[in-house]
Amino acid sequence: MNDKNEITVYANGIVCCSVCVPTSMSREEIEMLVNLKNPTGISYPWKISENKTFADGTEMPCECNQDKKRLHYLLEC
Repeated sequence: MNDKNEITVYANGIVCCSVCVPTSMSREEIEMLVNLKNPTGISYPWKISENKTFADGTEMPCECNQDKKRLHYLLEC
């Protein structure tokens, strides 16, 4: 995996993306950095989803399956 402090976009769609981030990162930091690293290309920025789960029913955010010091979030625009 990448640098422990880096955001990794591991799935990217038209209106949603999933990211892996350090557990210490705030929601505001996540949104800001995802928008810098992977802009939507439209007038609506990425925002952390208000959904409580991912599409498969997994709780959101959830612990990374490769690093317990990271979390996975769903973002929408």
